[in-house]
Amino acid sequence: MTPSGNFLGVCTTDEDGNQAYEFKDGFGRTILAGRMDGSDPCFAYYEYDNHDDLVNVYPPFVTYYQMNEPEGPYATQSSYSYHYDFLHRCVYKKLPERDAIYYIYDHGDHQVLSQDGEQRVRGEWAFSLSDELNRPVLTGICHNSYYYDDFPLCEIDVKARRDDTGTAFHGYILENIPMTNPVVYTVNYYDDYSFIGKHGVPTSLNYVTPPSGYGICYTESSKGLLTGTVTARLDATGVTGYDYAAFYYDERGRIIQSRATNHMGGIEEEYVAYSFTGEPLKRQHVHTATGKSTQTEVCTYEYDHAGRLLTTKHKLNTNEEVTLVENTYDDLGRIKSSKRHGNSALTTDYTYNVRSWIKTLTTDTLFNQTLHYNDSYGGSRVCYNGNISAMSWKAAGDTGVHGYRFSYDEMSRLTAAGYLWNGSPSANYDTSYTYNRQSNLTSLRRNGRTGASSYGLIDDLTLTLDGNWLTRVDDAATASAYNDGFEFKDAVKQDNEYTYDKNGNMTKDLNKNITDIQYNCLNSPSKVTFQDGSTITYTYAVNGTKLRTVHTIGNTTSTTDYCGNVIYENGVQKLLLTDAGHVTLSDKKYHYYLQDHQGNNRVVVDQTGQKEEVNHYYPFGGTFASADNSIQPYKYNGKELDTKNGLNWYDYGARQYDVAIGRWNAVDPMAEKYYNWSPYSYCMSNPIKYIDPSGQTVVIWYKNDSGQTVSYSYSGGNVAHPNPFVQSVITAYQYNKANGVKVGNGGGASTVKIVENADIKVNVMETPLEVTYNPYAARGAGCIYWKSDWGLQNENGTVTSPATDFDHEAAHALEHKTNAQEYEVNRVRGNDSQYDSKEERRVITGPEQRTARANGETRPGQMTRRNHKGRTVVTKGVTSNVIDIQKTKEYEKRKKPVWTSEP
Repeated sequence: MTPSGNFLGVCTTDEDGNQAYEFKDGFGRTILAGRMDGSDPCFAYYEYDNHDDLVNVYPPFVTYYQMNEPEGPYATQSSYSYHYDFLHRCVYKKLPERDAIYYIYDHGDHQVLSQDGEQRVRGEWAFSLSDELNRPVLTGICHNSYYYDDFPLCEIDVKARRDDTGTAFHGYILENIPMTNPVVYTVNYYDDYSFIGKHGVPTSLNYVTPPSGYGICYTESSKGLLTGTVTARLDATGVTGYDYAAFYYDERGRIIQSRATNHMGGIEEEYVAYSFTGEPLKRQHVHTATGKSTQTEVCTYEYDHAGRLLTTKHKLNTNEEVTLVENTYDDLGRIKSSKRHGNSALTTDYTYNVRSWIKTLTTDTLFNQTLHYNDSYGGSRVCYNGNISAMSWKAAGDTGVHGYRFSYDEMSRLTAAGYLWNGSPSANYDTSYTYNRQSNLTSLRRNGRTGASSYGLIDDLTLTLDGNWLTRVDDAATASAYNDGFEFKDAVKQDNEYTYDKNGNMTKDLNKNITDIQYNCLNSPSKVTFQDGSTITYTYAVNGTKLRTVHTIGNTTSTTDYCGNVIYENGVQKLLLTDAGHVTLSDKKYHYYLQDHQGNNRVVVDQTGQKEEVNHYYPFGGTFASADNSIQPYKYNGKELDTKNGLNWYDYGARQYDVAIGRWNAVDPMAEKYYNWSPYSYCMSNPIKYIDPSGQTVVIWYKNDSGQTVSYSYSGGNVAHPNPFVQSVITAYQYNKANGVKVGNGGGASTVKIVENADIKVNVMETPLEVTYNPYAARGAGCIYWKSDWGLQNENGTVTSPATDFDHEAAHALEHKTNAQEYEVNRVRGNDSQYDSKEERRVITGPEQRTARANGETRPGQMTRRNHKGRTVVTKGVTSNVIDIQKTKEYEKRKKPVWTSEP
């Protein structure tokens, strides 16, 4: 229901004059939001019930349903719909091009059961159970008979209790819920290691004395932490077995040893040594498999005073140690150069513009790239809003400089890429694109190489859609790509060339001669069947990790196994993946990937700097036709490309990407964060600026056991992560959200919004210096620098927990993302004599007080502080405001205590 009356409309104009609109009603609810594409409105309509719950969202190309009028086309198929129970919990969710998903909750507000369209056909429910401390412990499927609208568990507290007599559930006993024909997918163990040797968990996971120089496990160090997991393996037939893992921690809760079984009958062992400040200094990884050679890697790491990685050294078995990467940084902390294998010819130098966006990458004569934003190149129209207006590059062996100048519409969708040669227009690799209101591609033209020295139109595609479903593609081009190079293959001309299942997964692609695609519970393909009888089958761990691919093409079968970072081909160890490339295990030689600004592998070189492979890319990821051979499968975005039998899919983990038509094969699992966009469109139709957006809004950066800085995207929910810093961010979110809801004062709202809001993306990193928010970090995406055990002691004696301090920084991030102009004005230091700045006054007197009160850190009427000062203290944990006196003393020995101005 949408009330009549006045509406507040806000028009936001970016630096290039593109306008975005949002209209809110008198209750502050968004009713209409979107952009104009010329004179064509691309708006999403929002509808609410009498309880302010969102019940319908109509995307741009769906006609908004109005009272006493018939539903418009695709109103049911392509819109979003939600139903709620009496506690406002979503029990029914209908996403575009998918059947509805049902949810069932227990008395404790736990989502215990869910069922998607394909599960409904099979009579299955997915279950997710927690223990007494609300930690996720069991997932799987069962065949119970429920109807979501009956609220069958609303008066029952469902739990899984640890009990070794519970053989059916790997050491857990279910309370208050019967299970019919259950199949367990995952199990989590916490606190101790009594699960080892029971329920199929092998004793080989027991803690072993580590090699000299590595961290040691302490008896009590695992309390409250994830100590073990059970993970199912899935193929086209279902669960085929389980892999088991155990994690061991030091006295600071850091993983110092992990042991896991693999699907080839072996063990993945890992040992880690840390510095005093928590950076991994050394890592040893041992891979074994039945009947195969043991591969032992030792990596050592060096850091500068700010905790930035300087060098990574790698030693494989008894071979000589090599320096994989050697980094330098500029005065602003940006990476300045990166040398590989100690070879100066393999050094990449970086330069940046005033916004810290990458301007150039230069690797000797092997690969160079220049990006243009607000400067013209080759006649490009300059962009001030962050879009790349043009780029140029040159790779080893090129006789000139390649380039593209880009054109965008008012929604920042790529409409054309004009190819440049030595800075001048050349039509050789031109492309152009059109879209419908939902940003589905409707036409695509692509030029390319048609002969040894000839070029022309290789693709002239018209895409026919049913809602967001692609049903047919017609190619009017008559020429073919040279040397069987990249292009769209128009194998048939008929309706329904593509079909889909009830979850929106593509099940048929007749242009690739694919007659059937089966999917597992992850909506990942488990079996692809071709018209000629050839098949490709996949085995996955239920956490999404691909374990095996079997290609049966005609009478030839080839098997690829992915086992840790070792890649097997037909049972032979072929590659060992490293942070910088790979090692060929037949000769133990190192190979390095030279990448562009998006992480696309442009040039592959050996350790001497000899060129082995060159890739030039179209927008959307296709490669220029070439006479050169490909030596490895990792290309666009560093993802694996499978070309066998004409499949030509990139494996992005969650979904498969068809590069020839710029579409995913399945609905975006985070589609609700992009109401205005098709759930099948790639990178919001701007593949120059973006790479594989997951839809998750908080990106948590941390150092993995190899010392590499990696990310984990989080958008809410009750999940467990073995990295303590990542888990602490999740805990802070859950704690702030739960207390804010319980108290009802808006506490924790900033944390919730940056995690759950579709339009906000914020990075989070562990800080070695001070807790703060930097709006300019991460190419303007903004970054919260935070420590999970650093609280703040104020002058009046109050202490705020790390969770509360996280919400303080989240409030800055939220203002930066939603009210940037006012944020920039108010954050200027000195414009408020009491709080340093108007922005700090706003946050300290508002969100900070509400969150501290909701978290029980202040009494009614009490302020945390009346200034922008405070003393950093070490607390007992992420949600605690109790000072750990001993650890605080240790901290203050390392850093002189100050009354910080950036809490």
